[in-house]
Amino acid sequence: MTLEERKKALRDEMRRRPRGTPEASRQAQERLLASGLLTGNVGLYRALPSECGTDLLASALGQRACFPCVVPGQAVLQFRRDGGGAWLRGPLGVLEPQGELIALRDIDVLVVPALAVDLQGRRLGRGRGHYDATLAAFAGKSAALVFESQLVPEVPVGEHDRRVDAVCTEARLVLARSAP
Repeated sequence: MTLEERKKALRDEMRRRPRGTPEASRQAQERLLASGLLTGNVGLYRALPSECGTDLLASALGQRACFPCVVPGQAVLQFRRDGGGAWLRGPLGVLEPQGELIALRDIDVLVVPALAVDLQGRRLGRGRGHYDATLAAFAGKSAALVFESQLVPEVPVGEHDRRVDAVCTEARLVLARSAP
């Protein structure tokens, strides 16, 4: 089975698994907030219905929070502050803020979603590569915020896939192992 076939099979499996509850989402966010990892400017994601939420994090971080925007033709995400204004649907149909642009170099921590993640920090996204490209260009720390049900023994990865430094669920926070 090829790498892409293994990834597709895992994506299919993960979409069949039950997701966490709103309570589990709250617990995961509280755990990440209490960890001390969220220093300086923090890049968050705007959670889709199937993902662990970030609303509690955004509220707690206030103006230190910024959110991704897809730029057509670019793999690396841009980040903007909420700005208190309207959010508009971006190229992928996800709501994006219209506030102040924050350079990737000015972000200290990225909190990223995943369909699946393992305890070594290998993550499986939706397959467009935006977070992998952004993580590759990012010099700070990163954490995947997921439900416990999204943990798997091993995520298949290729040369362009990037690991996160920590994995946070409603039940635990794990600093990912640095083994290749």
